[in-house]
Amino acid sequence: MTRQRLVLRWRHRLVEAEVVEASSSWRVRLGDRTISVSIRPLGPHVYAITVDGRRGIAHFAAEADAYHLHLDGNTYTISRGGLGAGGPGGPDPADVRAPMPGVVTRILVRTGQVVEAGEPLYVLEAMKMETVVRAPVRARVVEIRAERDSQVEGGATVVELEGLP
Repeated sequence: MTRQRLVLRWRHRLVEAEVVEASSSWRVRLGDRTISVSIRPLGPHVYAITVDGRRGIAHFAAEADAYHLHLDGNTYTISRGGLGAGGPGGPDPADVRAPMPGVVTRILVRTGQVVEAGEPLYVLEAMKMETVVRAPVRARVVEIRAERDSQVEGGATVVELEGLP
């Protein structure tokens, strides 16, 4: 049995989590709530996942210091380390990455545009499903690194943002 402390980021919220692993299942403690999670691989980067008895399909991409999980229309970023933006404590909250490998079918912003947290940035198609990737924080679009109909790897930066107050 292994125990690990992680940081979960969804939209603009950061939450510390403690994960206890036992074979192919985990107990995740978020504050005073504990949930049970089990995962079964279905193919490359695709998993059947059960969270407290609720089943779904999850897409997963890994980087050196973070994991990106797409489940039920939401993208979650999980990083090792403490809470914080940028640096060794976690990824920059304005860094928007593809939640899974796929094709960018639409880009919904332009360079220089100011976007609010939750505003759509681009649409990614993977396994015949479209995912709208949204801004995690209020920010300015610095660069668009992919073109319409281009293939991207999971974890690749598609739209680079600069966080605003």
